[in-house]
Amino acid sequence: MYFMTVVVQSEETADELITGLMDLGVTMSVVVEATDALEMISHHVPLFAGFRMMSGGSITRSRAILSIVESDLQLAHIKKFISRTISGGREERDFYVVIPMIEGGPLSNLIPNSR
Repeated sequence: MYFMTVVVQSEETADELITGLMDLGVTMSVVVEATDALEMISHHVPLFAGFRMMSGGSITRSRAILSIVESDLQLAHIKKFISRTISGGREERDFYVVIPMIEGGPLSNLIPNSR
């Protein structure tokens, strides 16, 4: 079992990824709206205002998709799907992280059966 995080800046790409993950059987996901750290610091800390040119001038929103992936095979399918979805280098600041999990699942698994 794995914990996977995918961060994209395009809303359209996020929508495609979420739909595709559902099609691939990833049912435990959450999407978090986020702001890129470079953009945040360039707009809110005067000392770093020069970074504004590097970040493109305006604050854009990113989407972080946090998911639980249940198997190696499912992860392989997801990685192929993601590479097809974002092919062409449209988003140079998008990234993903996959971390092996020791334990996880629905919170209802933690509730003991009371009889």
